[in-house]
Amino acid sequence: MTSVRPLLLCLALLGCEARRPQAQDWVRSAPAPAATAISFRADWALQQPRLRVLLERYPLAGRSLDLFLTRVKLNLGQDPGRLTIYLTRPRLAAPSLGFLIQLGGFPDPGGLQVAIADVFPVEGSQSMENRDHPLFVLLDLDPYHIRAMADGEGRVWLGDGAVLARLATGPGQVSDDLAAASAWISRTAPIQGFIRPAELADQVPGELARNLPRGIDALAWGVTPGLDWNAPNGFELSVTGTEAAIEQASPWLQRFVAAAQAAPGAPAQPPEILQEARRLSLRCLLSQEQVDVAMARLDQPPLPCH
Repeated sequence: MTSVRPLLLCLALLGCEARRPQAQDWVRSAPAPAATAISFRADWALQQPRLRVLLERYPLAGRSLDLFLTRVKLNLGQDPGRLTIYLTRPRLAAPSLGFLIQLGGFPDPGGLQVAIADVFPVEGSQSMENRDHPLFVLLDLDPYHIRAMADGEGRVWLGDGAVLARLATGPGQVSDDLAAASAWISRTAPIQGFIRPAELADQVPGELARNLPRGIDALAWGVTPGLDWNAPNGFELSVTGTEAAIEQASPWLQRFVAAAQAAPGAPAQPPEILQEARRLSLRCLLSQEQVDVAMARLDQPPLPCH
């Protein structure tokens, strides 16, 4: 068993809750039924050829994003923004009905919306938060009709028209559990994601279904790639849930990282474990092969670290 160096933080510090960073916008604006999400820092993602390998798992989402990026030139500026893929039912046979793509946090959202209007034809509008927003035609591939829509907060959404219609009342209100889990993931991590087991219903993947304690409400993770293939990658994982679930999650988390570190790579280093009554997280260094094992145990696709 991998040795663990526990760091019990904030348990005796008054007022620490107020100092914790809030969840990032791509988490706060997640659609209500989103079961999982993968989010990339845009400047990093657009330079990585392995991103295409990842998107092969979601072919229609990948095709829609590729078409959008080919036609619209993003101005990344000093604030590169993020590309996020939300999956509502990852294992549905009808792939377009299960994804939404968000482009958010870009330095010139107005210019981005003008660029969209210049290259894609408009087709009607959609009401969102008491405002009408034009819908732009990206791709028609019956029975799917992929559209783009800019909301009133500078975000752009890509997805099937029927899925975009679910945003009519605005993005869903993120749960406190998901916000708390994501708050312990580094905001600068180029690759991040979350899993909401309750939204997966009977589709909880095998590894999580077998081993994740009941009462875990949300998982958030982040990866900070090393400088090259041989350099270690920073890996973070945070879970929230009931107090009983967090107690049971501690040995689960230790087995999780031990399994990952058993894969080829640099000599294992003890992870840092942070724990509260209803939240638990780890930080460690992993090789590319070890990151792939960790993602497989979360039923996530291999990550394009390099």
